[in-house]
Parts: sequence; C-alpha cells; structure tokens
Amino acid sequence: MSSFFHGRSLLLSIACVAVLVLFADPLVAHEPREMARMQQTIDILTKQLADANTKIRRLEASVASRRGRNAPVASAGCDVGDARANVQLADGKMAEGEALESWIRDFGKNCTPQELTQLKLLANELFYGQSSLDLIDLLR
Repeated sequence: MSSFFHGRSLLLSIACVAVLVLFADPLVAHEPREMARMQQTIDILTKQLADANTKIRRLEASVASRRGRNAPVASAGCDVGDARANVQLADGKMAEGEALESWIRDFGKNCTPQELTQLKLLANELFYGQSSLDLIDLLR
C-alpha cells in the first residue's frame, strides 16, 4: 500500500511540474519583448528630458538677459545632455560614434570650452569616438 501512495505522489509531482512548465514557458518568451518595449520607453523619456533641459536653459538665459544679468548660461545651441541623449538613442557602437560626430558638426561651434571638455569625456567613453575627438580638437 505504501508503494501505491508513493507512486501516486510521484505521478502528482510530475503532473505539477508539467503544468508549471506549460504556464511558465509563455512568460519566459514574453520577457524579451517586454524588455525591448521598456528600453524604447526609456529612450523616449531620455530624449524628452534632454529637450526639456534645453528649453529650461534657454528660458533661464532669456530671463537673465531681461534682468540685465550676465549670468553664465549654456550657449543656446550647445546642450551636452542633448548630445548624450542622441548617443544613447543610437543603435550599436558605430552608430553611437556617428551620432556624436553628427551632433558636434551641427552644434559644436556654439559650445564653450567647458562644454567641449564634457563632449570630449563623452567621446572617450565611446568605442568609435575618435572622429568626434578630432572634431572637438578642431573647435578648440
């Protein structure tokens, strides 16, 4: 009688494991899609944050100029946060280098020496950042 209950409990255990595998498999398959969707959301929010920071800096510069202050505010066309967001949105190491290089070509002329230093640090973090470093050196 003992072997009957043992066999029955073994069969019940196997059935439980089979049910768990059946229900867990779709969850595992769903996870990469969910992670990709979350990464897209993060990328969009990063870009929106960079845009908002740019608008804030421009508003601060406008308010400071109306009050007659010569407050040190970032140049209107140079936002290192925006450059970093563009790099983060790029797909792949080569695209990151190209995104930074393109951003520097478009906005680098408006950057202060401090901002160029920040851009240089960003370029040093990239695998394909040498052309960006060369552009920064030309702007100095």
